[in-house]
Amino acid sequence: MTIGIAVVGYGYWGVNLTRNVAVAPTTELIGVVDPGSDRRELAEMNHAGISTWESIHDALDDERVQAIVLATPASTHVDLALAALERGRDILVEKPLAETSADAAKLRDVAADNGLVLMVGHTFLYSPPVLRLKELVDQGDLGAVQYLYSQRLSLGRIRRDCNALWNFAPHDVSIMLHLLEEPVVEVTAKGFSFIEQGIDDVCFASLTFASGIGANLHVSWIDPRKTRLTTVVGDEKMAIYNDVSVDQPLWLVDSGVAKDRDLGEYESMSDFQWRTRSGDIVIPRIEMSEPLKNEITAFGEACSTRNAPRTDGDHGLEVVRVLEAIDRSAQANGRPMEVPR
Repeated sequence: MTIGIAVVGYGYWGVNLTRNVAVAPTTELIGVVDPGSDRRELAEMNHAGISTWESIHDALDDERVQAIVLATPASTHVDLALAALERGRDILVEKPLAETSADAAKLRDVAADNGLVLMVGHTFLYSPPVLRLKELVDQGDLGAVQYLYSQRLSLGRIRRDCNALWNFAPHDVSIMLHLLEEPVVEVTAKGFSFIEQGIDDVCFASLTFASGIGANLHVSWIDPRKTRLTTVVGDEKMAIYNDVSVDQPLWLVDSGVAKDRDLGEYESMSDFQWRTRSGDIVIPRIEMSEPLKNEITAFGEACSTRNAPRTDGDHGLEVVRVLEAIDRSAQANGRPMEVPR
């Protein structure tokens, strides 16, 4: 069974989403919504035979449209998603779910109250290397996780509708929450704006999870190198996920710190010390597939089975809560902020 989909927004990311809706085994591309006639013409040229509409309301009048994929600016997510949910349509909302946790909670609650699927486009949770990293954490291959950190840097694409934090960090926060399966309780952050006053181009943030695990993230769109790294440090082994690498996206590093606990004789105090060990680096073989296609396939499956997707409304809300707290801390010159429950 395939689910009839209308994609709302045929911009930079909407083009990619539409392409995958058209080829995923669980979905059928019915049409595209975009207010721009040139964008609608491009969609018709790229996908012969589809319908196009100027307004989401026109698409919702088409009975073939069973679900919506929303790829519009974050400021429009609440109104457009509510329009779809109130017409009884399941919906995939591109990240972030909303600009405030209050709006994100509203969307989650409306979907739940009406028995509808609400999924958020946190694409990296459908990436094979991230899923393998999750297996390593869950199976205890790294030992107890001690801390983790991420870097998401590039030169461009510079935006004016949101800052670098809200553009890049949803990915990293989503990955961290998925790996640890526990909430963030406190954050501290500093943001820096160099290009346009009031829009941070760089953000450094520290996160504390409920168990005491610490995390750092660094995002920037004015960095000389494109970097997409997540490092997880355990007390037995460490892992590095490099999304930029084509053939070596995940490294498992058998290194750590060990203390000789034998209470025998020592020639000097320096012998009884913490010692580092450096072992093999293993690069697991990972069967790669396009994360965005996996995401769209999962959305179609959720619409058919009514089972909650991995990136459901609860997950999307949790990401927004963390981003909000980071923003508040950055605006308060780095003062620690609790993440409200």
